[in-house]
Amino acid sequence: MQRHTKARFRNTTVCLAAAATVTALSACSSESGKSGDAGGAHIKVAVASNAVNYAAFWVASGENLFKKHGVTVDVVNANALAVAPSLLTSGRTDLLLTSASQEISVAAAGKPINIIQAMFNYSPRGLAFVGSSKVKSMAQLKAKGSNCKIATTQKGTAVYAFARQVARAYGLKCSLTELTTNPLEVAAMTAGRADAAAFTPADAVTVIARGAHALIDPSSITDRQAAKIVPKPFPILTVSGLTSTLKKKSPAVERFLAGLQEGLGQLRSESADEVAAILAKTPYFQGLSAAQLAQSLKPAMSSFPSGARAGVISEADWTTALKSFQLDFGLPGFDAKDPKFGYATIVNMSYLKKSKDK
Repeated sequence: MQRHTKARFRNTTVCLAAAATVTALSACSSESGKSGDAGGAHIKVAVASNAVNYAAFWVASGENLFKKHGVTVDVVNANALAVAPSLLTSGRTDLLLTSASQEISVAAAGKPINIIQAMFNYSPRGLAFVGSSKVKSMAQLKAKGSNCKIATTQKGTAVYAFARQVARAYGLKCSLTELTTNPLEVAAMTAGRADAAAFTPADAVTVIARGAHALIDPSSITDRQAAKIVPKPFPILTVSGLTSTLKKKSPAVERFLAGLQEGLGQLRSESADEVAAILAKTPYFQGLSAAQLAQSLKPAMSSFPSGARAGVISEADWTTALKSFQLDFGLPGFDAKDPKFGYATIVNMSYLKKSKDK
């Protein structure tokens, strides 16, 4: 795998993040705007990151699918990761498109919130695991025993969870070193203060260019390797809103979900190249070509919900997600058995069901 690793990673665009718990790079646009003027129903939306993982939304926006279903979408922030929960709880946005782990934090703070649709499943195909300039294989890293360090971002992030999952899957005994930001993690790896690290593909490009080695490449990982790390993918990027807001704006919410569902359907019926051509024309990916976006989309395409139940979160799905949040994400004070995080309390599929009539 090492021989062509750098070339493969170099083709992965700077905006790919497996889950919205990873900070989007400044090279990506954070522009706000409107998605079609439908004249009647309006809804305010914040998106945690302008990454290709949210392609269902970008496609629906670029193809005027929200307008088609009778709703005008005001994008109040397209790169809202750092402020996503506060945007929702303050009422500055009606809907939040982000990681379920962030929505869990809103529920933990005592705010009634409902998750109403799934957009992207958590899997190893959106993150990378990299060895230092001196570590060229998993076997070499494992041989270090407990005398090694894996750099990662903070608890609660997908990067942190991925580091833990990789360590468990490969029997690594390394300690985890948490850094507050992605750039600090890159700096630690580049300076030789870590033996390995979990990264977004964009950050992996940077450290590999400086002599690091890819140990897990999202663009070439096999199904068997992926299942070893994450045995059962689960919904990670979802749509949510405060319970009171969803009830108050239910017609607009349902129309929004109808447009988003059509966007998901388009993802299932078109190639990564065709989807990339749509994204490249939106204002959210300025400076990136369709070819660059396609390279990011290709490893991610299998993680978009598909089939007759696309977008639906089942009780089994949510149970798997809660177990992973408990086991790997390190959410402070989180208890998967707490009723306030239970399926009946936090997940509400009724809006998605009603959207089929819009």
